Amino acid sequence: MDKKQLQDEAAILEKINNAISDSIYIFDLKEENLIWLNKRGPELYGYTLEEIRRMGSEYYARTMHPDDIPSLREGVAKSRNLKDGEVMSLEYRFKDRDGKYHWHSDRITVFSRNEAGEVTAILGVATDINDRKEFEETQKKTIEKLNLSLSAAKMGTWEWDVEKNQLLWDQRMYEIHGVPNIPSMNPLEEVWKRSNREDMEIVNMKVQEAAEKHQDFYVTYRITHKNQEVHHIRCYGKYLSNESSQRMYGVAWDSTEEILTEQQINEAKAKLISAAKMAALGEMSGGIAHEINNPLTVIQARAFQLSQMVENGKTDPEKIKQAAESISRTADKIARIVKSLRSFAREGAYDPFEVVSLKQIIDETLEFCRTRFYNHGVEIEVGKIDEELEVECRLIQIEQVLLNLLNNSFDAIQYLENKWIRISVKEWVDSVEITVTDSGPGIPSDIANQMMLPFFTTKEVGKGTGLGLSISAGIMRAHKGSLSLNHNSANTSFVIHLPKWQQEEALNY
Repeated sequence: MDKKQLQDEAAILEKINNAISDSIYIFDLKEENLIWLNKRGPELYGYTLEEIRRMGSEYYARTMHPDDIPSLREGVAKSRNLKDGEVMSLEYRFKDRDGKYHWHSDRITVFSRNEAGEVTAILGVATDINDRKEFEETQKKTIEKLNLSLSAAKMGTWEWDVEKNQLLWDQRMYEIHGVPNIPSMNPLEEVWKRSNREDMEIVNMKVQEAAEKHQDFYVTYRITHKNQEVHHIRCYGKYLSNESSQRMYGVAWDSTEEILTEQQINEAKAKLISAAKMAALGEMSGGIAHEINNPLTVIQARAFQLSQMVENGKTDPEKIKQAAESISRTADKIARIVKSLRSFAREGAYDPFEVVSLKQIIDETLEFCRTRFYNHGVEIEVGKIDEELEVECRLIQIEQVLLNLLNNSFDAIQYLENKWIRISVKEWVDSVEITVTDSGPGIPSDIANQMMLPFFTTKEVGKGTGLGLSISAGIMRAHKGSLSLNHNSANTSFVIHLPKWQQEEALNY
């Protein structure tokens, strides 16, 4: 490059001026008007230097937003006290020729002084910050909406500096935990005093794990307020990090009402399940009574036989042994029926999952209905079941599902000429399917679409609760399985799909 060109300051300044995207100006403090403006000014805002100077004392009123004029005049007054090299910043809105306002960030410094050392002109570099201001406004509205949502949801927010171990709460957090907002008091110390210790040990473990593994966490814990009310608090935290810090942010809310509502729903659900179960047993009561009455007749006959032998003095040891064994076997049968009844009538929703033979489930369920079906001419056919096939389940609940399907089948076909029910089992790699098919012609689509809904029934008034299929479907969902109608079957056919082994979330259900 030519040395002479480098020495030509005017040429250098001209090139710099052309390269800069900002508006650069010189402002005369006495005239309160521009005395110089670079090329970018007219290009950006449509005014030439001459047009601006002709505005004279109206320069502010015609080009600045009215709300910003007071702060601008204050800034100009302060600029008279600037030291050489000192920079002052201002933000204001400038109106272009078309009447559109542009946000400016203006950096001002001393340009010239008079002989007395007073500042006579300032140099300014005005950067258009419209995009930044729009982003800030959008961000502000977003934060306002978020705060409104948090307020409506009664959520508190918190921030934890992991490295400094500093925790910040908003006012709502203090209210949720029933802790006074006193600057000198550490809120966590109060929380520890009032919280359930086992809960907080779990909270500590999950928070530390989240900090170490840089992951989110979700916890629930109980805290006792000063009025001795126990509140259930739920808390969610998110890990965020950058080059300068590691932090966790989150929200917390009082879920006491939500948890109490869940408990009430669960209690109501348990009562409905119990009612449906009792209804099913009621429908089977005649058959069950017959199941017990027959063995009792056998016992009475054998007892009479033994009594006659004693009275007649004919005590044949072999016949006595046979009679005693017959009484024992028959009593065992009654005991099995009573045991099944007691187990089935008991609430099984909170039973632990256990590994049970699938054949045992089906055999025990059929104990309730074989005689009833036989008395009404309903043929029961059970396909071959592998003796070693086992599933992990709540036995009582699966028996309830199966009994409900059998009851429904009986009600649907008892007046048909051809009456039969077939139970078949199909084994897959990690699941089993139990299919209950009856001689019915199938279920119309309009009914099939509604039959899993609570209280929906096609049975006559006073017969059935309309809860059987709904509860059965819920039981199967809790087992991570399903209950469905086989639409491809020529007859009415329901399929129970059940995993062989339960997942962790099902075991905690």
